[in-house]
Amino acid sequence: MKKTRNILMIIYWLQLLAAAILYICGDYLEFDMAVFASAEDQQTNYYVQMLMILLTLSLVPLALRLFKFKSIHASLMARPAEALMQWGGVRLLILGLLLVINTILYYIYGFEPAYGYLAVMVLLTMPFVLPTMNRCKAETEVLVETKEETEAEEV
Repeated sequence: MKKTRNILMIIYWLQLLAAAILYICGDYLEFDMAVFASAEDQQTNYYVQMLMILLTLSLVPLALRLFKFKSIHASLMARPAEALMQWGGVRLLILGLLLVINTILYYIYGFEPAYGYLAVMVLLTMPFVLPTMNRCKAETEVLVETKEETEAEEV
């Protein structure tokens, strides 16, 4: 389990580092990333912006609730380390790719605020999937409630 957590932690921090490097290159080193999109191409910007808004607003909740799906939860209970590596990696990659793509598009389309807001939204959700040892154990253990605990909650 510790090896799995370490690998997921490396993936987590590499994605944040990639976004930070893009931010430093775009803001402080003033690299011109807008050469990939012309200023007159507002229609393409509109379509890309709508696509990224839809993707971000649908994939962030999916990534946060990924381990609640029955098939994924069953695989986490059956083979914890392998399934956590697989599905934890998928969850981190979803959020990390959204963060990096929105950051890149922010600079490509000339500081378009919508991409910046989407990147900040994804960045704010990243701590909720930080692969700490306690979270890894909590996501792979079966929570067994006793009859007394259930009755105590009802009262």
